[in-house]
Amino acid sequence: MSAGLAVLAGVFLALMLAGLPVAWSLMAGVLAWIAWGGHWAFLPILSEKVWQGMDSFVLMAVPLFILAGELVDAGRITERLVRFADVVVGWMRGGLAQVNIAASILFSGITGVALGDIAALGRVFIPAMAAQGYTRAYAAAVTAASSIIGPMVPPSLVAVIYGSMTGLSIGALMAATLVPGLLIGLVQMALVAVQARLHDFPRSRVDRSVRAVLGATGDALVPLMIPVIILAGLLGGVMTPTEAGGVAVAYALMAAVLVYRALDLGSLAGVLSRSALFSGQLLIIVGCGSAFSWVMGMENVPRLVGDAIAGWGLGSVGTMLVFNLILLALGMVIDPTTVIILFGPLMSAAAQQAGIDPLHFAVVAILNLNIGLLTPPLGVCLFAAERIAGCGLPALLRAIGPFLGVNLIALALVAALPQFSLWLPRALGF
Repeated sequence: MSAGLAVLAGVFLALMLAGLPVAWSLMAGVLAWIAWGGHWAFLPILSEKVWQGMDSFVLMAVPLFILAGELVDAGRITERLVRFADVVVGWMRGGLAQVNIAASILFSGITGVALGDIAALGRVFIPAMAAQGYTRAYAAAVTAASSIIGPMVPPSLVAVIYGSMTGLSIGALMAATLVPGLLIGLVQMALVAVQARLHDFPRSRVDRSVRAVLGATGDALVPLMIPVIILAGLLGGVMTPTEAGGVAVAYALMAAVLVYRALDLGSLAGVLSRSALFSGQLLIIVGCGSAFSWVMGMENVPRLVGDAIAGWGLGSVGTMLVFNLILLALGMVIDPTTVIILFGPLMSAAAQQAGIDPLHFAVVAILNLNIGLLTPPLGVCLFAAERIAGCGLPALLRAIGPFLGVNLIALALVAALPQFSLWLPRALGF
């Protein structure tokens, strides 16, 4: 490693771990590299590199999907999805925990953001589960664990960013993440079913009469059409991700304002403000990460990584195992967006050189980084659920342990069996 590369990485990591926002830590690392090497001629084009990182038609989908999710939340559409999930799976023992996971799957098909899932569903399910006799730690564990389904089930903001950074088709990537995302939900529901029998979890009192089922289905039909429209448009090649995001916003706005009459102009201002703030936070990381990646290119990091992987001689299986361990470690300390921006193109190219399908590797990488959202010291989903539950971190860590275990089992299946990721995009002609 050259001295300049050490300065770049050292300043970035030190400032990020000290609590400086990721975007400014990235930019500080770049400026330190320029100062250390005396590369002052690069200063005038630094802002251009940041702008080029954000100036992407594909990335326009990010603020649109964020806005669609905010509209869904503000329009009280979440309540209808929860009632529908309750009718479908609430009759089981441990029914409310099962409903929590099922609602996350449904909600993921609208927002694609893990923290959005916790914010919308955590305040509903954690108090409700506690009232039924579950511990607050267990309620928070189910909520946090199921939230990582969000970045897997389309529309996934992480998938949009990964595709934009690596050049993969966004439609193919969203098709590839769908089945693994559903697999995560299924293994978590299987775990809850086992725990329900072992600990005699209560059954929910659910009216499953024909009238109740039809009523809940009818109430949920309008919001459930959002992921259907997005998936049909993307996977059918009718819409680009950005166009799909625009259609999702228009549909969610009409549902919230005209159908449910739950949103007025005053509330809309707050929705737009929150969406703009969150979008800006994400996109400035993308821009600064682009400048950081440019400097890594100047330091020949892609070639060094490729040569190192080739020197291992591990083959596709060994390389996949090593990258799983690296990504799990990175996901524990750095948020998924930053990891993808900094290392996604490097790892994708190296994995392809080792004989791994880039689409399969993308799904494995995204799933790895999602699991990192549940593990300290970063663990943003873990801490968000704990703040809502107020149960204390040690109790939450004990409760979430089994969920981490089944998530890792699902990760192993997805990594070992490419068919989980590849059969749907191949069937659709990607």
